[in-house]
Amino acid sequence: MMRLFLVGVGLLTLSMTGCKSKTSTNEGGLRVFITYATFRPQCLTLAVEDRREPTRRESGVVTVNAEARSDTRVGVILKQAGWSPDLRVIAEAHEGSCEGPVIARQSAEVQFPEENLTDLKLDLRAEDLDDDGFFAMKGDYPGTDCDDARPDVHPGATEVCDGVDNNCVAGESDAPGSVQYWVDVDGDGYGDASAAPQTGCAAPVGFATRAGDCDDEDILVHPGQSEFRCDGKDDNCDGTPDNDAFNVGASCVTAQRCAGTRQCQSAEVADCVSALVPEEYFADDDGDGQGGPTLGLSCTPPEPGAVTESGDCDEGSEQVSESGTEVCDRLDNDCAGGVDNGLPSCGAVSWNEGTVLNDTSARFDAVANYQAERGWLAGRSGRVVHVAGNTFTAATNCAGDWRSAWAAPNGRVFLGSSDGRFATSMPGELNTACETRPSGQPGSINGLVGFPDPETNVFTVYGVSSAGHVVSWSYDHGASGNQPDPTIITRFAANLRDIHGLSAEALVVVGAETVNGEQHPVAWSSPQTGTTWTREALGLPETTTGYLNAVQVLTPHMLYVAGDHGLLLEKARGTWTQKPALTVNGGTVPNLRDILAFGRTGIYAASSEVNDLHFFDGTAWSTVATPSATVNALGGFGPGEVWAAGHDGLLTRWKP
Repeated sequence: MMRLFLVGVGLLTLSMTGCKSKTSTNEGGLRVFITYATFRPQCLTLAVEDRREPTRRESGVVTVNAEARSDTRVGVILKQAGWSPDLRVIAEAHEGSCEGPVIARQSAEVQFPEENLTDLKLDLRAEDLDDDGFFAMKGDYPGTDCDDARPDVHPGATEVCDGVDNNCVAGESDAPGSVQYWVDVDGDGYGDASAAPQTGCAAPVGFATRAGDCDDEDILVHPGQSEFRCDGKDDNCDGTPDNDAFNVGASCVTAQRCAGTRQCQSAEVADCVSALVPEEYFADDDGDGQGGPTLGLSCTPPEPGAVTESGDCDEGSEQVSESGTEVCDRLDNDCAGGVDNGLPSCGAVSWNEGTVLNDTSARFDAVANYQAERGWLAGRSGRVVHVAGNTFTAATNCAGDWRSAWAAPNGRVFLGSSDGRFATSMPGELNTACETRPSGQPGSINGLVGFPDPETNVFTVYGVSSAGHVVSWSYDHGASGNQPDPTIITRFAANLRDIHGLSAEALVVVGAETVNGEQHPVAWSSPQTGTTWTREALGLPETTTGYLNAVQVLTPHMLYVAGDHGLLLEKARGTWTQKPALTVNGGTVPNLRDILAFGRTGIYAASSEVNDLHFFDGTAWSTVATPSATVNALGGFGPGEVWAAGHDGLLTRWKP
């Protein structure tokens, strides 16, 4: 029966010593000489295998001299029962411990002798030149030392940023203070967002410290910039192509107010594109449902009140449109090209002239209508008269020279005097003294306009004075106590003659300012927001002199102004136009004192030089009546009822 005997090893009967030994027995055995040089093995093992039955294997650790870099260890392997004589003997040196990597190995196949000892030499070679306990990465059995010339470089060493892989693991990526780098093929300073980063203390060539490049082959494409091409690509790598200035794909509205999305039109331009088909809209300034001037093609109304039906030949009058019915009012109501056509009796309608209360000494400077055939006359020397059809009732105690008047829908009249006072009265209070208030300035209140508050009983009137003031007075018709005092809103360096508007936010004041001793026409419009009034650019030559005496606002986009030297101005949709000047008596150019406008083609005017009542049809002037006295003021309740009042108690009315 064979047995293996490694002296000094628990698993095998193997005796390994540091010197040669002899045995006195004639029993067969193997004497193994294990030599090594230039390193200190941390673990040396010897193993024996039965080549015929590889499952038979025994191994053990060979004790070494930790101080020796070169040594020879000797041992004897004896016969063991059950083993064949065909053996393989293996010697291995390990780095670090017996579980560490093999850094040297040699084996030999031998025939176990029947008697006496047979010598077997196994020579192990490995390099640990720097003697740091870690072996060079070379040969068939490399160790883990990445620099065998430096004892401070080996696994487990402290990694620092010094250009050396101190611990032989992933370069300097695990050094404190190391950073990540990404491959930067195009050299734009941003690394490939899809590539795994490298970590180290210094950037390798062709790497960048910033990631995020979505196209690392185009130097122009990287984060940190705006989209510079409209091409379906993501130039700034934010995940959205053609955003920023191009904003492709965003909802938008075209110049024709059609809903769409922004799309590239070229590499430089993106624009809003819509599949909707716009239609033509027309301005309906007078609110009669039919438009006049075109507003262009649009998918939605380009302005409030715009309509898709045209056919309005006068956007200053709601009584005129293609769908209108012709009535006797000197207007082309149906836009058929003729005035009062089909109404032959209209031309025979005459003016009804009379002397109010038979008082030829009366002078009326203001007319204020509030219902059909209802209104007020006001003038010098306390003349205040309520008119109801052919019934005239004078206020008995309303002292003052009244220059302006406005009547509320309920019949209450507000007056402005030559000495800067406001006054008010009702038709049923004519035997009671007028209620008066000083306006806070001494100038003559030359013009008045008012607006009722639809939610309350308050009427607010606005007036202008010869001293350039704009004043207001809010009067509560339902209040029983004292009313608040008037308020000065603003003041201009001008002599103001008239005021009109559709609301408190849309007022226009007119008059004249003195320049080098001469009077020049001037106008301002009230601010819709803030406190600054706008000086109107009237488009008149700088040499134009005289006053603007009257203003009437017809729609939010149309108004008329009249003044000295026959001057008539139209402002339509922001543009001022001078209309033909009024001339009479073979070339005389009178001053226009007042106007009453019912549209672009229906404007009445009164002048100071002649008694004629003038009419402008949008193209030319004509005379519609010649009263017996000078006309100072015009009024009316629509184009079918016109009043004119003036000197010598004059009131003449035209009503078909």
